[in-house]
Amino acid sequence: MTAVETPALNPEVDAIRHHYEISNELYRIILGPAMMYSGGYWNDGEDQRAVHDEAQMRKLDAFVELAGAAGADSVLDIGSGWGTMLDRATTVHGVGRGVGVTLSRTQQEFVRAIGNDKIDIKVESWEDHTTETPYDAAFCINAIEHFVHSSLSPRERTRRYQDFFTKVHSLLRPDAGFVLHAMTAEALPLNRALLADLKFLQREEFAGCHIPHLSELTSAMEGLFDVVEIRNERESFSIACRVWLEQLAERRDEAVALDGEDVVRRFERYLDIFAYTLEDKYFNNFRIVLRRRG
Repeated sequence: MTAVETPALNPEVDAIRHHYEISNELYRIILGPAMMYSGGYWNDGEDQRAVHDEAQMRKLDAFVELAGAAGADSVLDIGSGWGTMLDRATTVHGVGRGVGVTLSRTQQEFVRAIGNDKIDIKVESWEDHTTETPYDAAFCINAIEHFVHSSLSPRERTRRYQDFFTKVHSLLRPDAGFVLHAMTAEALPLNRALLADLKFLQREEFAGCHIPHLSELTSAMEGLFDVVEIRNERESFSIACRVWLEQLAERRDEAVALDGEDVVRRFERYLDIFAYTLEDKYFNNFRIVLRRRG
């Protein structure tokens, strides 16, 4: 008999690092000084590019408030990126200790270079993380899209999301806040151009990663967390993507010198895809505020 290959539970580490382990300098060109890879909070009438960094900080400030994390002893950031959330929490909001987990070694290097001794960044999966003392709050900002493999069946995907929420539940004290920012996919008619773009995202740029449906997430957290709020913020993410494209275009030659033409073209294509799919309501970006049960 021929052995049946078991689908991977999680996207391959190499596939995730394919996107995140380019130079930090290129990400700084794209994201700007905020180094925040999600949508910001803009006020009506603002110059969206001019206040991009401020808009990102407003978002983080709101997340800290929603999680009840101000003045907390310790918080966890799952998929912590370049440490902006934890740096903001510890320097502005009085958090005593911020712990982040990431699979990117270059992100860890970047965070350590910040020199904030209240931040501890670990290169490990959320599945492997442990703590002796439960956290007072947790965040996961546009990272859960990397946690479940696209080859799994709908039932298997929901089970993996249940594993994730069960793990986060185990790391938090009772009644702790958890703020999740997550892209989700809508079941809309596909045309040839959109299908080609989605294949590019799933096969080339974010190989094996599954963008969840909201129902998968809400089903998976049942019994573990109370839902405080669900808010769709797709516009804020599409605006950020457009700002990042402008910033990349302005310094394109510098970006190519850092990481090469192929990498820059990849980023131009994927950011444009995310911008228009959010604008056309194929993708959502939900802010989900949760409270740990038990």
